[in-house]
Amino acid sequence: MPPEAGEAEFQQSLRRNVPLAPMTTLGIGGEAHYFADASSVDALIASVAWARSRAAPLFVLGGGSNIVVADNGFRGLVLRVALRGVTIRVEGDQAVVTAAAGEDWDHLVATCVGHNWAGFECLSGIPGCVGATPIQNVGAYGQETSETLVSLEALNLATGKLEELKAAECDFGYRTSRFKTRDRERFIITNVTYQLAVNGKPAVRYLELQQYIEAQGAADPTLEQVRESVLTLRRRKAMVIDPQDPDSRSVGSFFVNPVVAREEFEQIKQRADRIASSVVAIPAFPLPNDRLKVSAAWLIEHAGINRGYVHGGVGTSTKHALAIVNRGGGTAREIIELKELIQSRVLDAFGVALTPEPVFVGF
Repeated sequence: MPPEAGEAEFQQSLRRNVPLAPMTTLGIGGEAHYFADASSVDALIASVAWARSRAAPLFVLGGGSNIVVADNGFRGLVLRVALRGVTIRVEGDQAVVTAAAGEDWDHLVATCVGHNWAGFECLSGIPGCVGATPIQNVGAYGQETSETLVSLEALNLATGKLEELKAAECDFGYRTSRFKTRDRERFIITNVTYQLAVNGKPAVRYLELQQYIEAQGAADPTLEQVRESVLTLRRRKAMVIDPQDPDSRSVGSFFVNPVVAREEFEQIKQRADRIASSVVAIPAFPLPNDRLKVSAAWLIEHAGINRGYVHGGVGTSTKHALAIVNRGGGTAREIIELKELIQSRVLDAFGVALTPEPVFVGF
């Protein structure tokens, strides 16, 4: 597509004062001063150039599943990446899958599981688009996208050029990457390439998932059985978008499970024992380098914020304390107030600073 066509596509999609709340899973937030869809890379480049020429702030929107939009909205250009397309190349026992950034993530997972390609099965039911998965190294039930990601293509906003970045260049860590840290807002991801195992075995590493599958009597579960098991567990926690379930009107897990050194974990245990006046077992999962991942949900509930806690029009899910939900008519201000209350309670009780997962837009 010539550059003029990209400019024309952008101008045709450009709108003003577009409500953002309906484009988010939380259903909260004001309007975008400017809004456009980019269904081609040329339109993406034209959109960025337009925003820069007007010194307008730019926010790139995917599926809207991990953002909190301010009540006053966003005083700039919100650009929704609508790039589509999936290409597949099977090479022996490996399937190489390249998906455009605007593709629905769970649809891609379902497709790959349906082909009996292993590597995505535990990431079932996660809302959002493909382009968002590398940013925070999306993971669930013992599996992360970085395990299968080979490379990605991204528009470098500093140079205006497309670049290919290999997995080793992405600085992946627990729920993080260079796109969330040192290169935040530098790149717009346009497509991602993954390598999956043809007829591979599912990754059943997470204790809760192991126990559920064992209870179903599946000694050697298939990829499809693992996917359905994950979806069942997520639905129990309202972590699958369902219009009939008000607890799913959220951004999913609002806080990252804190990763601590063993010495710090012992201090957390001592504080927990004093609060409970007895020895308590804190859910924690061992990581390399003698570190542990501690359950943020457990810390929140034991700091006095229970499931179903109400704060104005928002609250915690009745199914999972880690999710902050819009109970109907909630505001971003109330979300922030509840976030800060939870952080304060957990810090006071356990000395742990909780880090939010979602991106805050327009604050």
